Amino acid sequence: MKPTIDQIREGCSEESYERGLQYFKQGRVTGIEQFGSTIAAKVAGTDDYRVTIRWDEKDFKASCTCPYDWGGYCKHIVATLLALTTDSCKIKQKGKQQKQKIEKIFDNITLDDLKSFLMSEFEENHLLREHFTIHFSGKGSTARNIRDYKKEINLLYREVAERDGYIRYGRDVDFSYIRDIAERYRRAKNFLEAGIIYQALSEVIAEHMEKVDDSDGYYGGEFAHAIENLVECLIDARLDHREKKEHINYHFIKYMKNDPDFFQEYHDYALKLICQSKEDLNHWKNLLKPYLPENLPPPDQWSLHYQAKGLLMMQLHILDNLNDKDGFYDLIERYYKRDDEFCLRYVQRLEKDHKTDEAVRVAEEGLNLFADHLNKELRRFLCKFYNRQSSEYKKNLAVLFLLDKDWNDYKTLKKACSPKEWEQMLSFLIGSLSKTRFGEADTIILICLKEEMFDQALKNVLLLQSLPALAHYHEELARKYPKEYFTAYRELIVPFADNKTGRSHYQEIAGYLSQMKQINGFANEYRELVNLLKSKYANRPAFLDEMKGM
Repeated sequence: MKPTIDQIREGCSEESYERGLQYFKQGRVTGIEQFGSTIAAKVAGTDDYRVTIRWDEKDFKASCTCPYDWGGYCKHIVATLLALTTDSCKIKQKGKQQKQKIEKIFDNITLDDLKSFLMSEFEENHLLREHFTIHFSGKGSTARNIRDYKKEINLLYREVAERDGYIRYGRDVDFSYIRDIAERYRRAKNFLEAGIIYQALSEVIAEHMEKVDDSDGYYGGEFAHAIENLVECLIDARLDHREKKEHINYHFIKYMKNDPDFFQEYHDYALKLICQSKEDLNHWKNLLKPYLPENLPPPDQWSLHYQAKGLLMMQLHILDNLNDKDGFYDLIERYYKRDDEFCLRYVQRLEKDHKTDEAVRVAEEGLNLFADHLNKELRRFLCKFYNRQSSEYKKNLAVLFLLDKDWNDYKTLKKACSPKEWEQMLSFLIGSLSKTRFGEADTIILICLKEEMFDQALKNVLLLQSLPALAHYHEELARKYPKEYFTAYRELIVPFADNKTGRSHYQEIAGYLSQMKQINGFANEYRELVNLLKSKYANRPAFLDEMKGM
């Protein structure tokens, strides 16, 4: 149970890794313990967050109570995983000793003793009683319907809401209790009961969206997870068409109701996964028939266009999966020149029907009809068929890299170019990135580093005048340009320190000073800077506390 650095890096963004590394070095991971295949730890941040890591034979899953929802592991999980890389043997040994101690107790008690203990605990701990009955019977200690579950979830909202019922940003409702009950039902193979819980959760979240700040962040993500888990439960239940019909009707009605509108796509997602048989698809098709638009409104009528497009795309999905070629082609040929997604679906169906030449023609037509940011998938499709040495292939890859910043595209493009072509291509890429509205400084810097254009990389980093940027590229540039790097840190850190107060701010300052300390040849200047800061903020005990060891 010892993660590798590569495993940790692959599971998070570079920023999360760097911040997690700082947290680990600052000793913020405490109370780390293992029991069985589960490891738990407390990580000090803006608040104290609980990290849980569960291992199976080959891999692990990690979760954290912080509100991070940007994909991959958060910095708290990264810090905990890094702690495991250094102390895994010690942590494992302590966990083993604790487990052995409990096993020894089991060996020395009777079944009646255990029953007596559990019955006593059940009186005080209703959750333990619930967990016990679900695990051994597949049913809860009391029968509950969807209304009962919704009442429980509504109580969770009341715990964090203001007097006016509104939930401010950062005051996230903790759904872990209700999710845990659902997962216990899933492990007990009672998939329909678990599905009812996830349906209740999705409905309550949707009903409260107007009363929460950050609706498309934390709560949007929780709604998505609830629908995904609901669908998984329905699939695991192996329902026949007759049993599925009520669920197909439910999600279609929710889709048409479109309240709140930014959740509509998840009901479309549910329908696509639930409707697998011919009977399912035909039932969905019959539900859709009365609502099919006669035409596609222009994009400037945004709301009407979006609704009509969604219904037409739904019909195309049904026709495609029923393999109704005539119906599919009749519909798609009416709209593929008016919308990039219709064009892509047309291309994909042509390829499926082995009409490759026609698919390439339609895709190239789409490149001329739609702006670059709308035709990315068409370009990816064409890359499969273009000659690897052709100018069209290289142009396609260059545009894709500029749009997606996918380094696999960069690598493939470089491989396809001759040295002379690559020199010209680099100039084109950097020039194009420099002209974008907000600039693409990080991408330009990474290109310079990959091509060992270190002087140009340094120049672009310094132009940012940013401590996070200096820290981010410290490893690649500080040793090569110690004077420039130390000077840049020193010029920025004093105004940064003046910017605000608070423990977390002081910890950031300490992190940057630690980076500066690593730069060789500036020990005297470093001590002068630290002394200056200590003197300037001598009346801030929390700051001086973070400066210990600096």
